[in-house]
Amino acid sequence: MKFILVPGAWAGGWLWDEVARELRKKGHGTHQLTLAGLDGKSDSGEVRLKTHVKDVRSYIASRDLPSVVLVGHSYSGFVVGQVASQHPDLIDHTIFVEAFLPVAGRSLLEASGLDVQEECAAIASNQGNWPAPLPEELASQPHLSDAQVKLFLSKQLPHPGATVTDPAELNSPLESVSASFIGHQGWLSGSRAQATVDALRSCTNWQFHTIEGGHWPMLTSPRELSELLHSCVT
Repeated sequence: MKFILVPGAWAGGWLWDEVARELRKKGHGTHQLTLAGLDGKSDSGEVRLKTHVKDVRSYIASRDLPSVVLVGHSYSGFVVGQVASQHPDLIDHTIFVEAFLPVAGRSLLEASGLDVQEECAAIASNQGNWPAPLPEELASQPHLSDAQVKLFLSKQLPHPGATVTDPAELNSPLESVSASFIGHQGWLSGSRAQATVDALRSCTNWQFHTIEGGHWPMLTSPRELSELLHSCVT
């Protein structure tokens, strides 16, 4: 299988290095994407949510990749969910890792239940970018080691703010998508986003798995996460 690994906010394809290595050991092909505005080259001010959806779609289509498994982490769940909904012919299976699921007509800020006014104010005061976690916020995250916190801080880039304020567009409901959801116990608990996940639990084409590696299991538990990714498609 060909795994397309899409990082969440503030990160690039580097986030998946260990998981990609483990997947290749299992005989899978891997592609680690870095979305527009997060490559240190393109202007983040011109990047919209549609831009990131197009990034993923164009990458897959231009390489004529067969049997694609699309994987999105956190923010990029909003991206890969739209790609799977809009272009089901390109995707065999979609996997959401500690991810937010897109809701038609709602932005990530709205669908997640975050304080939209507060987050928009933070974006406006941060040159149009969604502010990255502060060092103390990362340090307080369970499972992340000091070395992993330093790695994230050394590589994180400003995240284009419009991508979390633009509404999602779905051509077909997520219920029609062949998908898996992987998250730690309590992820999204009590948030507006939890209802979106719960509504899919009765769908026979959705699988649900638990991993206890905190919000960045690709850093904290890469071998376990790769095993789960592998099991989702075998």
